[in-house]
Amino acid sequence: MERFDDFIATLDGSQLLALFEHGDGVMVDLAAHARLRPGQVFLLIGLMEEANPSWSPDVAYQLIANQDCTPEQLERLIGWCDDPGTWDIACGKHPGGERALVRAADPYTALRYAHRIGPDVMAGFARDIDPTARGARYEAGRLRRRHDFTGEADSILTAKGL
Repeated sequence: MERFDDFIATLDGSQLLALFEHGDGVMVDLAAHARLRPGQVFLLIGLMEEANPSWSPDVAYQLIANQDCTPEQLERLIGWCDDPGTWDIACGKHPGGERALVRAADPYTALRYAHRIGPDVMAGFARDIDPTARGARYEAGRLRRRHDFTGEADSILTAKGL
């Protein structure tokens, strides 16, 4: 490890940035195997939010699965969730469970992965659909196909002509 440490010490900021941005699997391996401190996880999430690199979903999964993330970190990471297993792991680690993550996630992610969405959140998703937006009917249909779709949400969509 001494040689590795010596090598890393010779890298300047732009070289380290290039390694992180373009190094094949470097960030995924870091998230999977390094014991990151909470502050480091926050910085990594900030980098992902700012630059949205192609490796973000893989790193988000590794952080959720392998690091001791805070509830706030899990809520920020859930936006990159692209797999039901990742969703389930995050729900199991978050003290508020799935209900808290449904509230934190964007509607697309919540509708796609949540096992149950509360009536208040479902109504909020219905209220957030702009009937003049392209794809509004599709979004309304996605809500209506859910097993936990509510009468209140249906009334909201019907009033909007959807």
